[in-house]
Amino acid sequence: MQFQPFDVLPKDARTTVFLLGEDNYKEGGHSALTGEQLAGILALCLKPGKVGTIKSAAREGLKADVYALLPKELTYDKLEELMAEVASTLRTLKAKQVDIALLDDSLKDLSAAFYKQLALVDDGFSHYKTTGIDPIDPQQDKQEDEAFSPTFTLYLPKSMDQKAEEKTAKQAKKLAEGIRITRRLVNEPANVMSPKRLAQEASELAKKHGFEIEVFDEQQIQDMGMQAFYSVAKGSDAPPRFMVMRYMNNQDTKQVLALVGKGLTYDSGGYALKPAAGMDTMFCDMGGAGAVIGAISTLAMLKAKVNVVAIVAACENMISGHAYRNGDIIGSLAGKFIEVVNTDAEGRLTLADAITYAATVIKADKIIDIATLTGAVGVALGNQITGVVADDEGIWEAISAASSKSGDKVWRLPHFDHLAKSNQSERADIKNSGGRMAGTATAALFCRAFAFGVPWGHLDIAGTAYSDKASAKAPLGATGIGAEILTLAAVKLFEQ
Repeated sequence: MQFQPFDVLPKDARTTVFLLGEDNYKEGGHSALTGEQLAGILALCLKPGKVGTIKSAAREGLKADVYALLPKELTYDKLEELMAEVASTLRTLKAKQVDIALLDDSLKDLSAAFYKQLALVDDGFSHYKTTGIDPIDPQQDKQEDEAFSPTFTLYLPKSMDQKAEEKTAKQAKKLAEGIRITRRLVNEPANVMSPKRLAQEASELAKKHGFEIEVFDEQQIQDMGMQAFYSVAKGSDAPPRFMVMRYMNNQDTKQVLALVGKGLTYDSGGYALKPAAGMDTMFCDMGGAGAVIGAISTLAMLKAKVNVVAIVAACENMISGHAYRNGDIIGSLAGKFIEVVNTDAEGRLTLADAITYAATVIKADKIIDIATLTGAVGVALGNQITGVVADDEGIWEAISAASSKSGDKVWRLPHFDHLAKSNQSERADIKNSGGRMAGTATAALFCRAFAFGVPWGHLDIAGTAYSDKASAKAPLGATGIGAEILTLAAVKLFEQ
């Protein structure tokens, strides 16, 4: 992504995207367009938020000018919808080098979002799509699909500071890279992205971006006393891994923030077996792990002044003669005994030991966990709003501010004491499900029971981590939710 002043915009470029604010889409409007150019696009009769294309002959073939009209009241959602339409147009054109001309400063307040969306325009999960559904003809050479990966040069009006915009774009590109990391990890199927493979991926990212990582194997997990985590893990032939990643880059404070991500690389439900219709996407049940790995990678890329430890307890929840059962009573790193009333409420068991580790071993000053934890959150909030439960106002305010900057919506749910009582057990210290009523809040409060009083926040991304169809916000598959919110929330917390 390169920047130039509007004055040097080439007139013979194969593909140019023009972005113009609604207020200037009229005769005498204030924009960088000449009168003749404006007359041409006025003929398109564009509506706000819509895209039109004018094709014409040029020396080197067909020339395409794509015009996008920015609505007067431009919001994050409206910008995403507009950019999705622009991206679709560029794919249809098979554009390789794209010049983007900002004709006025209508984008100024949302330029970071715009640059992030440009950096993600070619993202998607398609490397297993090779021969298609037709029979393979051995006599015919396979036609390689040309990858859609355009490069962009942006031309700015005089009213926008080029150096400031370049700085904003660099940061946006790093945030986009964190989202890409999360999407890639979450999209891989469980036969590829095992706990061991996830640890290897995290180790490679640590080496690439400059953060530390420790990986504990199955025996070490048992030796540490992580009985809740291991009770879930032991039913699978794929051995678990426990990952502790550190990025400590703020020597002005001893404060440490722990980010804890649920890392179920596959969830069958265990003996509380899921139906087939609910099991086919359960490779995405490590969306929380993907988010914290993406976030710590981004923080390292940004060289953010934070002290963050990301923790992932990675395993599968499977059925076997070794698997835990409904009715079992299991121990935990915290010393609490847990009655297992539902083996499909397994994520909170793995989080219990990971959160305990954050509180007692890392001695974190604040803890935020993130998990695809409950179906209830999707019922309550849908598939574009992440549920948040937090017992600390500073954590909630940081998450809320991060939501506003990232465009990823959040909604705070209650943490009243009477809700926590739903997790009371008659047979042990606590049970792993409080039932259907207020299910998202009671599941979150189960996790809080293992935080040892450390200020805590929880994001339930079960409704937002994965989508079975593409939208303006993300392509089909993993959305990458959490990576940007956690990054921005961490930075905010260390500014306080």
